[in-house]
Amino acid sequence: SSGINAEYGKDKRAPNCMFGGKVLGKRPRDYGYDIDPITLITGFSALCTTKLAQGDLSIVDTLQGVDVPALVEYKSRLTAESVLFVTGYAPGLTSSQNTEICFHPGIDLLTTETVHPLAMIQHTVVVMDYLAVRQLEEWVLAIRGEHTVVEQTVDTPV
Repeated sequence: SSGINAEYGKDKRAPNCMFGGKVLGKRPRDYGYDIDPITLITGFSALCTTKLAQGDLSIVDTLQGVDVPALVEYKSRLTAESVLFVTGYAPGLTSSQNTEICFHPGIDLLTTETVHPLAMIQHTVVVMDYLAVRQLEEWVLAIRGEHTVVEQTVDTPV
């Protein structure tokens, strides 16, 4: 006696059976997108200008060698909900300092390689060191295709 599955074998989940499986399953998709560099630097420029006009952007000499309790004390002096510290020094924090900073809500320390306009929006106050400002300025000028302006002294004949 021929059964209903004679020509398909015993697998009702085969794709050629009614209510069977799919030939090709779902493929994972990446819906992420890259932001155009010109749009990114426009956002950085507008955000820094706005923060500076509101008094929420501070520029300090250096953040290198600053310990975490000093950052916490600085945040308490600012009376701000959250503070983002941006440094231009690549090594950043050690793992123990990074762990210690996680226990202080409202404080983040990023380098110029990892900072993003969204991180600047999420914090009420942004504190940058001079090297970070210089690196971000060079990055903006490089994307725009401009060269950095070198201050030159003019020799006046005596």
